[in-house]
Amino acid sequence: MYPPDQAILICVALTPAAIGQWKAQYNGRSVGVTRAIPFATTFIDLRCRMEMWVRGPFDYLHYYLSRNLLERIAQDNAVSPSFQLQDVFFVEDLVVAQMTKNILSPIKHGEPLDRLELDQTATVLGAHTLQTHCGAPKFAVAPRRGLESWQKLRTEEMLRAHLEGNITIKELAAACSLSASHFGRCFRLSFGISVHQRLIQLRIEHAKQILLRSDKTLVEIALLSGFCDQAAFSRTFTRIEHMTPSRWRRLNNQK
Repeated sequence: MYPPDQAILICVALTPAAIGQWKAQYNGRSVGVTRAIPFATTFIDLRCRMEMWVRGPFDYLHYYLSRNLLERIAQDNAVSPSFQLQDVFFVEDLVVAQMTKNILSPIKHGEPLDRLELDQTATVLGAHTLQTHCGAPKFAVAPRRGLESWQKLRTEEMLRAHLEGNITIKELAAACSLSASHFGRCFRLSFGISVHQRLIQLRIEHAKQILLRSDKTLVEIALLSGFCDQAAFSRTFTRIEHMTPSRWRRLNNQK
């Protein structure tokens, strides 16, 4: 039995659930698996009473979105905070599926999710939930205006000081005197990428400077650049620069 709560729970079946494997009494009606599909997604309003039965092994990733978070996102995007979830069970949601794949990729390599990445995931997932599953009207079109010069400088200064990602969108937005979601939109307009993607770029930039100016080991450089270990650093560096850190160091030290 799920305890009542002022929140929405999003359940993603990492292993396709077979028809008849899962059933529930939700808000006075019987629900269950209608078709077995990869990353089948269920949206549940935790204010509704629910009792659940599962037969056999299962593997899920759950997203917990508090109503306070959703109301903040709604207000920041000029949408009424009085919304009602249109609950669905085991449907195909490509946005949630892709976000889940992005989260699972670093976890499979033992990399922790930093606060900044989790913050950004919550904001995007909350906006998607409101627009797709809460009957919210299309968000008002924000003026195409990015961050002011001082805001860009302040943001990058704070990101460079927290390369490990131990900072939140809310803290960055507050430093720029903006709401969290408005800050995210302005940042993307200014930089063309998300805050977390910019953080990764800054990590690689910092690592390159150390590679050029010192003989520190890759383990030391990884930790100094905000990565959890050498393996995570090497994977990210190779993906962005199309060569390993060691090879990049050899090629650039010859110039």
